[in-house]
Amino acid sequence: MLKNFFVIVLFSIISYCRIDAQIINENHVFEVGEEFTLDAYYNVGFLWFKVGVATFSVSEYNNNYVFTVTAKNLPKWDWLYEVRTHHEASCTKDMKPLYMKCQVFEKGVYYEDQYVYEDKTDHHLLKRHRVMNDTSYDTIFSMPHEVHDIINSIYVARNVDFTENDGKNLPFYPLFGNQVHRMLGSLIGKEKITTKDGVTYNCDKYTAYVGPGTIVDKDPVYVYLTDDGKMIPVLIEAKLSIGYVKVYLHSVKLRK
Repeated sequence: MLKNFFVIVLFSIISYCRIDAQIINENHVFEVGEEFTLDAYYNVGFLWFKVGVATFSVSEYNNNYVFTVTAKNLPKWDWLYEVRTHHEASCTKDMKPLYMKCQVFEKGVYYEDQYVYEDKTDHHLLKRHRVMNDTSYDTIFSMPHEVHDIINSIYVARNVDFTENDGKNLPFYPLFGNQVHRMLGSLIGKEKITTKDGVTYNCDKYTAYVGPGTIVDKDPVYVYLTDDGKMIPVLIEAKLSIGYVKVYLHSVKLRK
């Protein structure tokens, strides 16, 4: 349960935009210094319980973007399901992915992944090194330039102008683990959303359908992003087989 909110956050933020039809080579949405934190709530009957926190931030190193994403359940839920994750990814200033690495601790099991991109003329060669417990192994993926790891995908996708594509059923293909997922997203309107902290935002409302084999493959995920051009997630709503999850924006910091 407590790991699921992190997957929902990542899938939802990246599932609106048509990356297969256009290569993004310019960032006009986020800035170095941007950071936002999301709080996840799980529904039990008529009650909502805060179960986890995720933080997304942007920095730079050697004139490249560096994206850091951390997520964890609250310590008081460790007895039920303990999970801690840390992701770091990087791309060039013209949005070409360089690497992604993660450290995951889940229910007493720890593993590390590192993906390194080798840019070929007509495809990406993505080399993954995994360390799990006392073993390690390597895997090589060959994939189109339009397919990125899940962290780089978030920041590439935020730069797509969704309205230019009529806003209906747009496909997107992020790599997560060993599998490329096909997702469809639609822009369905505007709405004012008030967070748990009492802050109200003007939002664009999206619906996202995630492909088979994920935790949200039956019902749509509803996502509300700020309509100010920054596309900051304010609210994400999803129905799982075990109940409902809502993820609210808790804090946001933008470089002045």
